[in-house]
Amino acid sequence: MRVDFSVNNSVSFNSFYDGFYQKLPNKNVKNPAKYNHVGQALASPHWNRLALGVAAILTQPWIDFFNPRVDRDTAISSALRTIAKICVCTTVGFCVRGSSYKLVEKFAHGTAKEGSTLFTPKEILKETNSELRNSKLKLHKNTLSTVIALSVMMFTNFLLDAPLTTKAANKLLELYRDYREKNSEKAAILFDTESPFKHKRGGIAA
Repeated sequence: MRVDFSVNNSVSFNSFYDGFYQKLPNKNVKNPAKYNHVGQALASPHWNRLALGVAAILTQPWIDFFNPRVDRDTAISSALRTIAKICVCTTVGFCVRGSSYKLVEKFAHGTAKEGSTLFTPKEILKETNSELRNSKLKLHKNTLSTVIALSVMMFTNFLLDAPLTTKAANKLLELYRDYREKNSEKAAILFDTESPFKHKRGGIAA
């Protein structure tokens, strides 16, 4: 009975999923090469890091800003520190990964005629199909540059990220306090908004 129950549940879920998928709008992409180019760009380690940073800056500070479990000053300070951390880490990560990719790109070519093959594996050099060779080479560049960047960032996290984040956070807090002193009424409207997740009775935070 237990096995039959799980099987029936699996079948029911698959049927529901298939039905839901069939109802979704299905349109052909008019210019697939354009979207392929975007996908290939985001696959590069530096552009991928930038995309993650943009997504983080659009979401994480709001979570801290509307945290219902802390007072307004703590929530605002936390949100500003989060903004500083994301901006610094994204900038440093983008620069380190971009530099690593440029380094690998300089010494990883498909053939000796194109340039140095110091970082190019022999398997790729032996590939006779040019399209397949370029595809493998692109993947190899992304992987090797990511490994190099992660190795470098083991040091930049302490040498750059931590001190720069502290300075940036302190600067943002200073600007916030100055603005609050000079524009108390506007600051109250902008920063003293209660969290929409805070309930008067029970709920997340009483």
